[in-house]
Amino acid sequence: MPVPRHRQSFLRQFWVLPRPAKTILVGTFCARFASFMIWPFFAVLMARNFGTSIAELGVVFSLSAFAALIASPVSGIIADKLNRRAIMLISALSILGLYCVLAFGRDEQIYFAVIVGMSVANGALEPLLRSALGDCAAKDEDRPLLFHIRYYLVNIAGALGPLCGLWFANQNSNFAFLAGAVAYAVLALCIMKSVAPSVVVSDREEMPVSTLLKTSVVDRLFLTLFISNFFLVILYAQIDEPLTFFLMSLETPDINGIIASINVTNTSVVLVVHLFLMKWLVELEEHKAILAAFFFLMLGLLVIASNRSEIRELWLVAIALATLAEIIAMPLFATVVDRTAPFRLRNSYMGLYMLSNAGAAAVPFAAAMVIEHIGGGPLFLTSAIMCVPVAYLGFRLLSATKQREEIAEQAS
Repeated sequence: MPVPRHRQSFLRQFWVLPRPAKTILVGTFCARFASFMIWPFFAVLMARNFGTSIAELGVVFSLSAFAALIASPVSGIIADKLNRRAIMLISALSILGLYCVLAFGRDEQIYFAVIVGMSVANGALEPLLRSALGDCAAKDEDRPLLFHIRYYLVNIAGALGPLCGLWFANQNSNFAFLAGAVAYAVLALCIMKSVAPSVVVSDREEMPVSTLLKTSVVDRLFLTLFISNFFLVILYAQIDEPLTFFLMSLETPDINGIIASINVTNTSVVLVVHLFLMKWLVELEEHKAILAAFFFLMLGLLVIASNRSEIRELWLVAIALATLAEIIAMPLFATVVDRTAPFRLRNSYMGLYMLSNAGAAAVPFAAAMVIEHIGGGPLFLTSAIMCVPVAYLGFRLLSATKQREEIAEQAS
């Protein structure tokens, strides 16, 4: 008797995927490995090499985040009309070249420009990688597995990347940037081998993109996911650059080691929970999932705010709690968006959904200002308190959407 898919080992589940899906996932893993190897230490590197202030870092990271947000829907819309593979290749090769610039550049302004340029290229690439993976699903039931395996591989990269990056950071070596260039060369090759130039549609499905975009505005489920994710990422983003800025402001000893431990803790919790609770996570109802996600995120932020003694283990406990929120919400939202998107508009839907990260784009700058003038404790305490009304809002929106879907099913 065949073994149910959800009970198969991870390697077995990966091995039976279609070849294009496996190729896309391998390329995604390489690219994310490079990102986790380099970017967690980038703020510390610039402060050490150029004396860049926390405020300056906040400005450039916020600008780059906004640039990526603008690039995502634009690339999705263009990909639905023109050649998706060409856009993906241009983006991957651009990042490859920019990593080479970082490896040999020695000027602070060049680094700032590269950060923004790389964010634009990544913003254009990310929704297309997701939509290309979704296209590999033979039926809707296969989509959750594809996105959970993607999420799992990304977090394996998140566990291994910081360990390699820590060595490069402690050696103050620029060879990490060359390794990043190699990783994106592999991604470009995977794109060439697995991604079709464009989505093949029938004459009936060939409609103006402007007409199809209107469907996202009236799609209540899509809007619900968009609003819920908008607030979730603002609060979850506090454990990213703001936490690094907080540690820098405290002049925490062995900050590179703590950053590496934070990233490894995040990924290790993801891998363990995913391994044992994947079936439960896939079946968890959306309105219950949003409550659980914000509950764990609130606890994590409270631990950070209360860790006045700078106990290393408490930083890691906080990250573990916040990671549980990530585990519950992130794959769920991506899967539902991909499933509900019209076939002809899958790239555009993914790009538009990425706009729900807009709130997080301002977080580095705003957090840097608050930390410099007030301190990190009030910032994280306020963020924890905000989880309560936001969780209630998400619960009400998702519950109402679920009720409407049940009524529609009964009527049909």
